[in-house]
Amino acid sequence: MSTTTQNSASQRRRVHYVFNNQEVPRLTIRQLFDTRRFSRLTAVTGELDADFFNQHLSDFIQVEIALGAPEQTTPQTADETATKGALTNALLAAANKQPARLFEALSGQNQLNVLNGLYTVEQAPVQAIHSRFYLLSDDTGAQTRVILGSINLTAASFDEHHNQLEEVLVFDNSPLYTNFMQRFKNDLKPVLKNYFSTELLSAAQKQLDAMKKDQKAGKDVGNVIILGNETTDQIAIADMTELISHDVQQQIDRGIVGQEITKAMRDITTDRALVKDELERSIHQQDAIFNLQKDSVSPRAAKPTLKTREKIYKRVRQTLMTDMTPQERSAEKKYTTFLYDRPMERNLANDNSGLYVPNDAGTYPIPFGKLATISEIRDGLKSIDAVMQGYAKYVVDYTPDYGRRFYEAILYSFTAPFLWEIRSKASLNPEDGNDVPNFLVLGATAGSGKSTLLRIINQLTWNTDRSLIDFGTIYPTETPQKKLKTVQALEHYMKTGSTYPVLVDEIEPYFFQQDQYSRHLIVDTMNDLVNHPHAVAPLIGTTNYDSGFTMLRETARRTYYLQIDKVIDEAQKGEANKYIYNVRQTLNNTLFKDFVVRMATLLSDDETPWRTFDKQTGRLDFLANTRKLFKEYYEMADLPLPDFFADAICDDFRESARSRWAKLYLTQTEDFKHYADKHSLLFDISKLNTFNGFSADSIEEYRNALPVEICVDGINGKRGKFMEIKEDAFFKWIGEPDPYLEDDDFAKETATEPERSAAAEPPRKKKGFWARLFG
Repeated sequence: MSTTTQNSASQRRRVHYVFNNQEVPRLTIRQLFDTRRFSRLTAVTGELDADFFNQHLSDFIQVEIALGAPEQTTPQTADETATKGALTNALLAAANKQPARLFEALSGQNQLNVLNGLYTVEQAPVQAIHSRFYLLSDDTGAQTRVILGSINLTAASFDEHHNQLEEVLVFDNSPLYTNFMQRFKNDLKPVLKNYFSTELLSAAQKQLDAMKKDQKAGKDVGNVIILGNETTDQIAIADMTELISHDVQQQIDRGIVGQEITKAMRDITTDRALVKDELERSIHQQDAIFNLQKDSVSPRAAKPTLKTREKIYKRVRQTLMTDMTPQERSAEKKYTTFLYDRPMERNLANDNSGLYVPNDAGTYPIPFGKLATISEIRDGLKSIDAVMQGYAKYVVDYTPDYGRRFYEAILYSFTAPFLWEIRSKASLNPEDGNDVPNFLVLGATAGSGKSTLLRIINQLTWNTDRSLIDFGTIYPTETPQKKLKTVQALEHYMKTGSTYPVLVDEIEPYFFQQDQYSRHLIVDTMNDLVNHPHAVAPLIGTTNYDSGFTMLRETARRTYYLQIDKVIDEAQKGEANKYIYNVRQTLNNTLFKDFVVRMATLLSDDETPWRTFDKQTGRLDFLANTRKLFKEYYEMADLPLPDFFADAICDDFRESARSRWAKLYLTQTEDFKHYADKHSLLFDISKLNTFNGFSADSIEEYRNALPVEICVDGINGKRGKFMEIKEDAFFKWIGEPDPYLEDDDFAKETATEPERSAAAEPPRKKKGFWARLFG
């Protein structure tokens, strides 16, 4: 290092001091916290060091310190800030005995001042405090000082040799003092509680009293309080209990936080798997970076020096590349379609939708979207109509209502790049975001044309049919932990920054059935999107699930499911293939390019309604504005609205679940035992085994398909061997008459007419299976 560089480094100021608006070379800690001029200190700080307290604050007559929270590295909602931030930090501090350790580290005199109430340290249990300010005054309040900046009450904050930059702004006898003191009293004080709890102070006082007693007896005693491990264990237990049972409730009662914080506490672990993965990834990355730094220095030189640029480049490349296996690199490259949504760059005057794609060379982004002519719009609609006519002609038992599913999938795919924006506009409360699902699943029968539909979607939006990903071949069969890595790959595809949907064919059933896979990707991803709106690519996938589709309730809540369970006529398979091949030759994405410009216009208009609900189901129709645009397309093209036009959200998952249980009841009626006293039904779900002709997964399939609201005791009614189901709700759900209600009515009737002869009118029998089925 040259002399010039050394001098500049030594002269560089780590701490920047400004005193009464004038820059000054340096102020010592004693000058800043001047106990000769000031006797009282009110502080809001991020960290408090006991040594700093003992050395620099002990001469104040009165001290009140509020401990703030560390900065969060990830964005959080208001509820998360309270629960995952403030409350978690407070509980961790108590669990790690930090209050006791700080108290023990204070000098004996400062401990006495704490016990006498002269010195207080406080924290906010459900409020993150990032403020930093220090207020000093004399006894009369005539002399005041305000210290602002980034500093904490630690020696490191003021250390000129510490490799961090700090700001210290000092204002004497300024109106700022009154302003910040009011801020402390009105805004901060109501959310604070004592850091040194009653349990801790009681234990300290007990020890102090024992010391005084022995001192009076002439024994040699010390002048400092040190709490033993057993005592601090009890303090930690009491403090954590008090934080949850008393402090949180008190903050709710005072209206400082809303009642919904209890729901946030209950749901705090919902996305924990995602957070754990991020933490593990962060630790892994840090280890790699630490080793990179270590290996960038010559190991044998007497005076450590950096290696040459060429050697460092080689080491950096190894660090980045060796972190992935060739299989993992190959898996990442399977997703290559990128469409970036940048609302801030939207320029409707120039028909700029805010969507961007890489240019042909991949060197820079170019705008995506272009208004089409009436003729082009008409051609686009006719192409979609030709697709639908193919399904109508060749699918067995096709109906317009069934065709809605195919059309609905197309509408979803057109809307997909903007779903994250629509979600934020349609959500009054964070949980409302689940009503705009980032996952579309086509539950399809083999031979139903589901894979063809996925290719058609790709052509209509991207003008190619080669952006599909085959779920089963993301990783080779012999790959260790293939299932886990496959799900991780899908997560990576969705989080590249692109909003073009990830199109996945043949998702295997285990993904939806097993909690560790579907919950991780669907539930955790949706929770992240709901709490922190940002661009994440939607996933459109097909699953070949002939036995009926089921998934966990929390997964179904966040997924748009369309049932495509009718097959293409085997006798016309060749003709159907030829027809759809010819139709696909005419497909392009001209209509989609027009659509994105028009949807961007709606998104930019503050008057656009985004909360449209279906009158029958009550569900949010997140595709309502897409339907509106397509209706306008048909009007512009002077074409009639087709009979397969989807005018509302489909509810196929619920209908599939209802049909499944209705068939089970009608065929296994004797297995549903009536529990008259509770007006419920008991069903032994263990009977759904392979011995009785069911599949190996049937138990969990049926358990998942049963709505929790019709189970006795909620989720508890679904657990275990015997499922307990509400009688009236169950029969209403499956659409069957309640036979036990008929028996009860008859019993009441006969009880009121005792004179009626049993021979004249035989007792009514409970309807059997065939009677109910065929009347």
